[in-house]
Amino acid sequence: MALLNLIASRRVRLLALAAVATLLLMNSSLFSNGYRRQFEQEPPVYLPTTSHADVNMREVSSAAAAAVAASAGLHTLRDQLAYVFPYNAESMIPRSVWQTWKTSPSDPQFPANYKHCHKKWTSACKDAGYSYNMLTDSDAMALLESVYAETPLVIKAYKLLPTAILRADFFRYLILFARGGIYSDMDTRPLKALGKWSSVEEKYLAHIAELSTEAYIPYKDINRNRMPAKASVKEPGLVIGIEADPDRDDWDDWYARRIQFCQWTIQAKPGHPALRELILNITATTLHSVPGPLRDSDDNSNLFDTAHSDDYNVNRRAKRGSDPLYKHNEAKVKKNVDGTDIMNWTGPGIFSDIIFEYLTNTLQHNNDIVLLNTDLQTPTAQNEDLTKSIKRFYKTINAALQTSGTVAWEFFAFLRNPVLVDDVMVLPITSFSPGVGQMEAKGTDDPMAFVEHMFSGSWKDEADGNKPAENAPKVNGGIPPVPA
Repeated sequence: MALLNLIASRRVRLLALAAVATLLLMNSSLFSNGYRRQFEQEPPVYLPTTSHADVNMREVSSAAAAAVAASAGLHTLRDQLAYVFPYNAESMIPRSVWQTWKTSPSDPQFPANYKHCHKKWTSACKDAGYSYNMLTDSDAMALLESVYAETPLVIKAYKLLPTAILRADFFRYLILFARGGIYSDMDTRPLKALGKWSSVEEKYLAHIAELSTEAYIPYKDINRNRMPAKASVKEPGLVIGIEADPDRDDWDDWYARRIQFCQWTIQAKPGHPALRELILNITATTLHSVPGPLRDSDDNSNLFDTAHSDDYNVNRRAKRGSDPLYKHNEAKVKKNVDGTDIMNWTGPGIFSDIIFEYLTNTLQHNNDIVLLNTDLQTPTAQNEDLTKSIKRFYKTINAALQTSGTVAWEFFAFLRNPVLVDDVMVLPITSFSPGVGQMEAKGTDDPMAFVEHMFSGSWKDEADGNKPAENAPKVNGGIPPVPA
């Protein structure tokens, strides 16, 4: 009898434990679902445009930090990026170099013609005390997933990009925004010691600081009382070069923009707001252009600025925007991405656009911006050829600056020396494209020649294979023949 009572007692206990376990599982499921619903009810991350931004892009970082401190939340990707990667204009440019390729230099698949370039960069870094970072595609993905964990839309966009060259372009902006330093394509080699670049050479920076107090160019709404009486010697926050300045009637057969900035070599401090705007644009363009739930949603008004939807549409950029026969609403997949898409999605076309928009926004929202262009400001030499001089555009430049506070493309024409707009330094074409034999570029032995680009550019032929032959561009980003 005692044995039967013991068995019954154990059975009751087991039934009770099973009931408790079931309740716990049910509560866990209910909690999980409740948590998920709460997460899903959070406001979506809004993707504002750069082209129609009514904010002071230079000052977003402090505004974002204040919003977080006040628990207002960060519901735009611009604010999220500014908060996660704050910008310190007073800091030094990180002494580091970043490069990436499909495989490591020790892999048999690593291109033989890049090994010399790799050796040059590692040697230059060692001599200057810079860190050298060579990442394979898998390394790059792992690093970005870690660094951009707090901005998941950026990682989502990176993974959705339909071609390797789009991801390679995006990577360079992402790594410089997060870590800073120099990014340079694998088919480049340094020509000067890294410490001798205009952006970091102490003697040249001291010269720039002196000019900043005496020879700055005025623009609309400038407050001369706010200009520095004694400028501090500090390194620029973003350093870019001219890729193309084609003073020829057929320039748009060869290049995406009349003045086109180079993005095979870029130097930056982490968190620079111009790079933030570029990352915002590429993320928004990708999520709007690539098939997926964000593009295909019936209501994207909480994600995109529907009043300016063309800002997100790569099919509407440059000449394609005015082509009535082009499929402007077509989603982008690997088989229909061509060279023109690359230029205007992640390449030098959109890079140049965002730089110009950022510079103009900076002038229009701040009254203490230093503008320096010694090519424009120095007296005309007796034997100077004005047809190949920026002074040919003096009236156009002055009208744009004084009337609307706009940085016109002419401000960077025929550059021989670095130009400064606030903390963005623009180097002449000789700096990153020496020896091309045109567009006033000097040779590789010129004092302003810092990096030589080998123009391997194999991606262009592959990408343009997606275009009908009758519509294919000539090169659209390479070096055209010198006009007769």
